[in-house]
Amino acid sequence: MVCLNLPLDLRHRPENVYLAGIIPGPSKPSLQQINNLLKHLVDDLEILWHQGATYTTKSYPGGRKVRCAVVPLVCDMIAAHEVAGFSSHSSKYFCPYCFLELRDINNIDMETWKQRDFSEHLVQALKWKNASSEADRNKITAEFGLRFSELLRLSYWKATAYTIIDSMHALLLGLLESHCRDILGMSNVASDFDGVRCC
Repeated sequence: MVCLNLPLDLRHRPENVYLAGIIPGPSKPSLQQINNLLKHLVDDLEILWHQGATYTTKSYPGGRKVRCAVVPLVCDMIAAHEVAGFSSHSSKYFCPYCFLELRDINNIDMETWKQRDFSEHLVQALKWKNASSEADRNKITAEFGLRFSELLRLSYWKATAYTIIDSMHALLLGLLESHCRDILGMSNVASDFDGVRCC
């Protein structure tokens, strides 16, 4: 974890990075193991949000109270869905922001995408958590594309707003370009190209 209040040139220095935890290998944890790993971090973050902590520094020898919040969840798509409590990126409801179905993935009319509502998300996630059987949990996941995440215990955290789109794969590794060119057919060699270039 890094403190976003620090200047950009100081933010990622080793002395300013907080190691929140290490996930043991050799394979990735199950969804339940992820929640077990997050539980202790969430306990600490709730205290830091509500009560804060006092730190003594050279500039504040009498101490200074600080509060802490985790807002953006920045992961690749697979990890983000698992940590935030959304169903898989290849499931019926693959999107953490709307209820577009995977079978309609070619629908690019955003007006038709029913947006997720965080209040309803929280209600269904708590039902998932309190379900009496795995079958009931699977039914909730299939119907709403979610499950419970320990991050939802943070009183300020909203899964539907704070789960960040996977920029590493989408932008840096060129998947957005591939999606636009190969799936949507956006190309200067396409039959409907109007001759206008954006760059």
